[in-house]
Amino acid sequence: MPTHKLDLLPNALDSLAEALAKFKAGDEGDSKAYKFAVLHMAHFIELVFKHHITEKHPLLIYKDPFAPKLDRNKTITLWDAINFINNEDGEAVSKEFRTDLEWLKRLRNEIEHHKFEMDVNQARSTIGRLFRSVLEFLENHTDIEVGSHIPDETMETFKVLSDEYEFRLRDALKEAEEVEEANWSDPSDPDPAPARLECESCGNPTLVINEASPTGYRCTMCGNEESDDLPATCDICGVVTTQGELVYWETEAGQSEGRCYYCSGQYHADKDD
Repeated sequence: MPTHKLDLLPNALDSLAEALAKFKAGDEGDSKAYKFAVLHMAHFIELVFKHHITEKHPLLIYKDPFAPKLDRNKTITLWDAINFINNEDGEAVSKEFRTDLEWLKRLRNEIEHHKFEMDVNQARSTIGRLFRSVLEFLENHTDIEVGSHIPDETMETFKVLSDEYEFRLRDALKEAEEVEEANWSDPSDPDPAPARLECESCGNPTLVINEASPTGYRCTMCGNEESDDLPATCDICGVVTTQGELVYWETEAGQSEGRCYYCSGQYHADKDD
């Protein structure tokens, strides 16, 4: 019968490849795939920390390496590994990193042993932070070149997770797409308000309808709420236009009044010229 054997590091990298594949599937619409991304990511992190410790001495991975008879069936836990690493360098696993690891461990235990509830957006963002924290640890404390072990089919996901900006942008675009889909325009409406615009602040197509915003729009990437392209109406004739096309006047009552090209008098001025 054929056998499949993986040493500690290859086993860890194999779990990372599976985590990336499941994360990719989740991004493509299969929300339950994030459950398996959590499990595989937790396994990868635990094994890669243990591998780091075996580089100090191979027996340190076992629960009681100084026992008269070594029990090779009992290895240290993730938290044992973290304590060992931080005893060497207190900055290696930061407080924020550890908080994310505690979230990951708690959710993994719930998935494996009990019913669970997972906020998909929280899972995505936490997995992203964990992934970048682990990469930073490996870069600063090991010689492992993770990128060279990533399968071609998940390399794009690896790059997105590795880059905080690209990861945030992917989330922002995804959120903007969902808002746009939920606010489709009625074909019979002659002047529909656009659900999604390009943000003048960050340059991404992520400025979307938002009821909590004073302008009615907010960028899912940078939070900007202003744009010349926001829909507006002339306060004189009521024509539908954009904010950038209006000329604003201060009334005798001290209020701002938006006037279109014709109502502002600009049309007649240009005609006379």
